[in-house]
Amino acid sequence: MQLNQWGTIRFTDKIALITGGASGIGRATANRLAAEGAHVIIADINADMANKAVSEIQEAGGKALFVEVNLADDESVIAAASTVAEKFSALHILVNNAAIAGGGRIEDGGWVSTWGPETSIGLRGWVVITQHLLPLLKQEGGAIVNLSSEGGYLGRPGGWVYDAIKSAWVSATKTMAYEFVEYGIRVNAVAPGWVVTEMHFGRAPDPAARKKELEETPIKSCIMKRRCGPEEIASAITFLLSDDASYITGQTIHVDGGRWGMSVSRD
Repeated sequence: MQLNQWGTIRFTDKIALITGGASGIGRATANRLAAEGAHVIIADINADMANKAVSEIQEAGGKALFVEVNLADDESVIAAASTVAEKFSALHILVNNAAIAGGGRIEDGGWVSTWGPETSIGLRGWVVITQHLLPLLKQEGGAIVNLSSEGGYLGRPGGWVYDAIKSAWVSATKTMAYEFVEYGIRVNAVAPGWVVTEMHFGRAPDPAARKKELEETPIKSCIMKRRCGPEEIASAITFLLSDDASYITGQTIHVDGGRWGMSVSRD
Protein backbone atom coordinates (compact mmCIF):
# COMPACT_ATOMS: atom_id res chain seq x y z
CA MET A 1 0.00 0.00 0.00
CA GLN A 2 1.25 3.47 -0.89
CA LEU A 3 2.14 5.60 2.11
CA ASN A 4 -0.29 8.38 3.01
CA GLN A 5 0.59 11.98 3.83
CA TRP A 6 1.65 10.97 7.36
CA GLY A 7 3.96 8.22 6.12
CA THR A 8 2.24 5.61 8.32
CA ILE A 9 0.09 2.56 7.56
CA ARG A 10 -0.74 1.13 10.99
CA PHE A 11 -4.19 -0.41 10.58
CA THR A 12 -4.08 -2.71 7.56
CA ASP A 13 -6.87 -5.34 7.75
CA LYS A 14 -8.22 -3.82 10.97
CA ILE A 15 -11.96 -3.23 11.39
CA ALA A 16 -12.82 0.05 13.10
CA LEU A 17 -16.18 1.41 14.24
CA ILE A 18 -16.63 5.11 15.03
CA THR A 19 -19.85 6.36 16.56
CA GLY A 20 -20.73 9.82 15.31
CA GLY A 21 -18.35 9.20 12.43
CA ALA A 22 -20.30 11.31 9.96
CA SER A 23 -19.02 14.68 11.14
CA GLY A 24 -16.51 16.53 13.31
CA ILE A 25 -13.92 14.58 15.27
CA GLY A 26 -15.57 11.29 14.32
CA ARG A 27 -15.31 11.97 10.62
CA ALA A 28 -11.70 13.15 10.88
CA THR A 29 -10.90 9.95 12.77
CA ALA A 30 -12.68 7.80 10.19
CA ASN A 31 -10.71 9.49 7.41
CA ARG A 32 -7.40 8.99 9.23
CA LEU A 33 -8.05 5.34 10.05
CA ALA A 34 -9.13 4.60 6.49
CA ALA A 35 -6.05 6.36 5.12
CA GLU A 36 -3.96 4.05 7.30
CA GLY A 37 -5.58 0.89 5.96
CA ALA A 38 -8.53 0.25 8.28
CA HIS A 39 -11.96 -0.85 7.09
CA VAL A 40 -14.07 1.85 8.70
CA ILE A 41 -17.64 1.50 9.95
CA ILE A 42 -19.35 4.85 10.39
CA ALA A 43 -22.10 4.39 12.97
CA ASP A 44 -24.34 7.43 12.97
CA ILE A 45 -27.95 8.58 13.01
CA ASN A 46 -27.48 11.02 10.12
CA ALA A 47 -27.65 8.83 7.01
CA ASP A 48 -27.05 11.63 4.51
CA MET A 49 -23.85 12.86 6.15
CA ALA A 50 -22.67 9.33 6.86
CA ASN A 51 -23.15 8.16 3.29
CA LYS A 52 -21.28 11.22 2.05
CA ALA A 53 -18.41 10.43 4.41
CA VAL A 54 -18.35 6.81 3.21
CA SER A 55 -18.30 7.92 -0.44
CA GLU A 56 -15.41 10.30 0.15
CA ILE A 57 -13.37 7.59 1.87
CA GLN A 58 -14.07 5.15 -0.94
CA GLU A 59 -13.21 7.72 -3.60
CA ALA A 60 -9.86 8.21 -1.87
CA GLY A 61 -9.21 4.49 -2.13
CA GLY A 62 -10.26 3.51 1.39
CA LYS A 63 -12.78 1.02 2.73
CA ALA A 64 -15.87 2.21 4.56
CA LEU A 65 -19.53 1.45 5.19
CA PHE A 66 -22.40 3.06 7.06
CA VAL A 67 -24.39 1.44 9.86
CA GLU A 68 -27.32 3.46 11.15
CA VAL A 69 -27.67 3.70 14.91
CA ASN A 70 -29.58 5.78 17.42
CA LEU A 71 -27.57 5.63 20.63
CA ALA A 72 -30.59 6.81 22.62
CA ASP A 73 -32.43 3.61 21.69
CA ASP A 74 -31.06 0.36 23.13
CA GLU A 75 -32.78 -1.75 20.49
CA SER A 76 -31.22 0.34 17.72
CA VAL A 77 -27.80 -0.11 19.33
CA ILE A 78 -28.26 -3.88 19.63
CA ALA A 79 -29.44 -4.07 16.00
CA ALA A 80 -26.40 -2.11 14.84
CA ALA A 81 -24.06 -4.43 16.74
CA SER A 82 -25.81 -7.42 15.14
CA THR A 83 -25.35 -5.90 11.69
CA VAL A 84 -21.64 -5.50 12.32
CA ALA A 85 -21.41 -9.10 13.55
CA GLU A 86 -23.10 -10.32 10.36
CA LYS A 87 -20.50 -8.57 8.22
CA PHE A 88 -17.31 -9.10 10.22
CA SER A 89 -15.89 -11.88 12.36
CA ALA A 90 -13.92 -9.49 14.57
CA LEU A 91 -13.71 -5.82 15.51
CA HIS A 92 -10.33 -4.32 16.38
CA ILE A 93 -11.12 -0.67 17.06
CA LEU A 94 -13.99 1.18 18.74
CA VAL A 95 -14.16 4.95 19.04
CA ASN A 96 -16.98 6.16 21.30
CA ASN A 97 -17.49 9.67 20.02
CA ALA A 98 -21.14 10.54 19.27
CA ALA A 99 -22.70 13.06 21.64
CA ILE A 100 -25.03 16.03 21.84
CA ALA A 101 -24.62 19.15 23.93
CA GLY A 102 -27.44 21.09 25.50
CA GLY A 103 -27.21 23.85 28.05
CA GLY A 104 -28.74 25.43 31.09
CA ARG A 105 -27.61 26.74 34.43
CA ILE A 106 -28.38 24.69 37.53
CA GLU A 107 -30.24 27.58 39.16
CA ASP A 108 -32.75 28.19 36.37
CA GLY A 109 -33.37 24.51 35.58
CA GLY A 110 -32.66 24.93 31.89
CA TRP A 111 -30.78 21.64 31.95
CA VAL A 112 -33.85 19.55 32.78
CA SER A 113 -34.92 19.08 29.16
CA THR A 114 -31.43 18.09 28.00
CA TRP A 115 -30.51 15.72 30.83
CA GLY A 116 -32.32 12.68 29.37
CA PRO A 117 -31.15 12.98 25.75
CA GLU A 118 -27.57 13.92 26.63
CA THR A 119 -27.05 11.07 29.10
CA SER A 120 -28.88 8.45 27.02
CA ILE A 121 -26.70 9.19 23.99
CA GLY A 122 -23.37 10.21 25.49
CA LEU A 123 -23.24 7.92 28.52
CA ARG A 124 -25.69 5.01 28.49
CA GLY A 125 -25.53 4.62 24.71
CA TRP A 126 -21.74 4.35 24.75
CA VAL A 127 -21.84 1.66 27.43
CA VAL A 128 -24.55 -0.32 25.64
CA ILE A 129 -22.79 -0.30 22.28
CA THR A 130 -19.48 -1.24 23.91
CA GLN A 131 -21.21 -4.10 25.73
CA HIS A 132 -22.75 -5.50 22.55
CA LEU A 133 -19.63 -5.07 20.43
CA LEU A 134 -17.40 -6.64 23.08
CA PRO A 135 -17.79 -10.22 21.73
CA LEU A 136 -16.32 -9.01 18.42
CA LEU A 137 -13.57 -7.02 20.13
CA LYS A 138 -12.60 -10.09 22.17
CA GLN A 139 -11.96 -12.21 19.07
CA GLU A 140 -8.54 -10.76 18.27
CA GLY A 141 -8.09 -8.01 20.87
CA GLY A 142 -7.81 -4.36 20.03
CA ALA A 143 -8.28 -0.86 21.39
CA ILE A 144 -11.03 1.51 22.44
CA VAL A 145 -10.85 5.29 22.67
CA ASN A 146 -13.55 7.27 24.47
CA LEU A 147 -13.97 11.00 23.87
CA SER A 148 -13.89 12.98 27.10
CA SER A 149 -13.46 16.77 27.12
CA GLU A 150 -11.69 19.64 28.82
CA GLY A 151 -15.10 20.39 30.32
CA GLY A 152 -14.94 17.16 32.26
CA TYR A 153 -12.03 18.63 34.20
CA LEU A 154 -12.77 22.35 34.28
CA GLY A 155 -16.53 22.72 34.38
CA ARG A 156 -18.41 25.56 32.72
CA PRO A 157 -21.45 27.60 33.73
CA GLY A 158 -24.46 26.41 31.77
CA GLY A 159 -22.80 23.21 30.60
CA TRP A 160 -22.83 20.99 33.65
CA VAL A 161 -24.68 18.03 32.10
CA TYR A 162 -22.29 17.66 29.17
CA ASP A 163 -19.29 18.26 31.40
CA ALA A 164 -20.49 15.76 34.02
CA ILE A 165 -20.86 13.12 31.29
CA LYS A 166 -17.35 13.81 30.03
CA SER A 167 -16.00 13.61 33.57
CA ALA A 168 -17.75 10.26 34.00
CA TRP A 169 -15.85 8.95 30.99
CA VAL A 170 -12.53 9.54 32.69
CA SER A 171 -13.60 7.04 35.35
CA ALA A 172 -15.42 4.70 32.96
CA THR A 173 -12.34 4.49 30.76
CA LYS A 174 -10.30 3.19 33.69
CA THR A 175 -13.04 0.71 34.57
CA MET A 176 -13.14 -0.59 30.99
CA ALA A 177 -9.34 -0.85 30.96
CA TYR A 178 -9.43 -3.04 34.07
CA GLU A 179 -12.34 -5.17 32.89
CA PHE A 180 -11.14 -5.74 29.32
CA VAL A 181 -7.40 -6.23 29.81
CA GLU A 182 -7.79 -10.01 29.98
CA TYR A 183 -9.16 -9.91 26.42
CA GLY A 184 -6.17 -8.04 25.04
CA ILE A 185 -8.14 -4.81 24.76
CA ARG A 186 -6.63 -1.46 25.73
CA VAL A 187 -8.95 1.43 26.64
CA ASN A 188 -7.99 5.10 26.74
CA ALA A 189 -9.65 8.48 26.45
CA VAL A 190 -8.88 11.77 24.76
CA ALA A 191 -9.93 15.09 26.30
CA PRO A 192 -10.04 17.69 23.52
CA GLY A 193 -9.94 21.41 24.08
CA TRP A 194 -11.83 23.94 21.93
CA VAL A 195 -12.29 22.10 18.61
CA VAL A 196 -13.81 23.75 15.55
CA THR A 197 -16.53 21.31 14.42
CA GLU A 198 -20.07 21.43 13.05
CA MET A 199 -21.31 21.54 16.64
CA HIS A 200 -20.00 25.13 16.78
CA PHE A 201 -20.58 26.45 13.26
CA GLY A 202 -23.13 24.13 11.64
CA ARG A 203 -26.20 26.15 12.62
CA ALA A 204 -24.76 29.58 11.89
CA PRO A 205 -26.42 31.67 9.15
CA ASP A 206 -23.19 31.34 7.17
CA PRO A 207 -21.45 28.15 8.41
CA ALA A 208 -18.35 28.62 6.24
CA ALA A 209 -17.81 32.17 7.47
CA ARG A 210 -18.34 31.17 11.09
CA LYS A 211 -15.92 28.25 10.71
CA LYS A 212 -13.27 30.59 9.26
CA GLU A 213 -13.83 33.07 12.09
CA LEU A 214 -13.38 30.38 14.74
CA GLU A 215 -10.23 29.06 13.08
CA GLU A 216 -8.61 32.47 12.73
CA THR A 217 -9.61 34.28 15.93
CA PRO A 218 -7.00 33.95 18.72
CA ILE A 219 -8.11 32.72 22.12
CA LYS A 220 -6.66 33.46 25.54
CA SER A 221 -7.36 30.26 27.42
CA CYS A 222 -4.55 28.03 26.18
CA ILE A 223 -0.83 28.34 25.61
CA MET A 224 -1.10 27.91 21.84
CA LYS A 225 -3.67 30.75 21.58
CA ARG A 226 -5.81 29.02 18.94
CA ARG A 227 -8.62 26.54 18.58
CA CYS A 228 -7.98 23.00 17.40
CA GLY A 229 -8.91 21.28 14.17
CA PRO A 230 -10.65 17.88 14.32
CA GLU A 231 -7.77 16.32 12.41
CA GLU A 232 -5.45 17.17 15.31
CA ILE A 233 -7.68 15.26 17.71
CA ALA A 234 -7.88 12.40 15.22
CA SER A 235 -4.08 12.17 15.28
CA ALA A 236 -4.09 11.61 19.04
CA ILE A 237 -6.93 9.10 18.80
CA THR A 238 -5.23 7.05 16.12
CA PHE A 239 -1.99 7.04 18.11
CA LEU A 240 -3.80 5.56 21.11
CA LEU A 241 -5.49 2.98 18.87
CA SER A 242 -2.22 1.93 17.27
CA ASP A 243 0.49 -0.46 18.42
CA ASP A 244 2.62 2.64 19.02
CA ALA A 245 0.61 2.96 22.25
CA SER A 246 0.88 -0.73 23.17
CA TYR A 247 1.74 -0.01 26.84
CA ILE A 248 -0.83 2.73 27.40
CA THR A 249 -4.22 1.92 28.90
CA GLY A 250 -6.64 3.51 31.37
CA GLN A 251 -5.31 6.97 30.55
CA THR A 252 -6.88 10.24 29.45
CA ILE A 253 -4.71 12.27 27.09
CA HIS A 254 -5.34 16.02 27.00
CA VAL A 255 -5.21 17.54 23.51
CA ASP A 256 -6.04 21.12 24.41
CA GLY A 257 -3.20 23.38 23.28
CA GLY A 258 -1.99 23.75 26.86
CA ARG A 259 -5.26 24.95 28.33
CA TRP A 260 -4.60 26.56 31.67
CA GLY A 261 -7.95 27.17 33.33
CA MET A 262 -11.69 27.59 33.06
CA SER A 263 -12.99 30.02 30.46
CA VAL A 264 -16.59 31.07 30.98
CA SER A 265 -16.90 32.21 27.38
CA ARG A 266 -14.83 29.30 25.98
CA ASP A 267 -12.31 31.72 24.50
